[in-house]
Amino acid sequence: MKSLVAFATMAACALAPAAAHARSPQEAGTWYLGMTVGSANVGDMPDVVPLAGGPSGPFVTDERDPGVKAVIGYRLHRHFAIEGGYAWLGEYQFSNQPNGPTGGALTADTRVIGLFVDAVGLLPIGWGFTALAKVGVVGSEVRTTRTVTGGVTPAPGLTTTSYADAADLKIGLGLQYDLGARASVRIEWERYPDIGTASTGVVDLDVYSVGVMLRF
Repeated sequence: MKSLVAFATMAACALAPAAAHARSPQEAGTWYLGMTVGSANVGDMPDVVPLAGGPSGPFVTDERDPGVKAVIGYRLHRHFAIEGGYAWLGEYQFSNQPNGPTGGALTADTRVIGLFVDAVGLLPIGWGFTALAKVGVVGSEVRTTRTVTGGVTPAPGLTTTSYADAADLKIGLGLQYDLGARASVRIEWERYPDIGTASTGVVDLDVYSVGVMLRF
């Protein structure tokens, strides 16, 4: 019995320094890397496929595509962090198919990617959960490629392939759960409003995702 007590005492003494240096998941001064994967969604956007004389329709949209982010972050304070990274925000197909004797359609393929920086507010709510809200800027690149079939007439000045680079606002909400000192899982909703320009068409994106953050 005495030998068992002595062994337990030595083990506790050996583990004490490691425990003292173990960082809390909510401690300031922590770097982390992560990745999120989910669904990026866009609504019907007539200005991506405009026809001469204005909107026609019906409009057909392939409105969902995978959304993926690679994230690096730094927790400046218990309640504040900075994050940045790369986002694949999806590739979507739009079609304006006017009713009429000529038939045909104006179709477009639009791809959105970007680099982003976010300010993240963090609110620990207990039991390992943290609520988060974010606002940031995404340097987006939008590419739209259009095809005309049948007798439809595109709007004046419309080009077959258009590119746009711009700095756009983004916002988001989420919930994070700490699996331990080194890892967390996160679910998020993010909104990217008014992405693109008149030449590419302007789209609003909503991204719903789940991901893992690893601290170091």
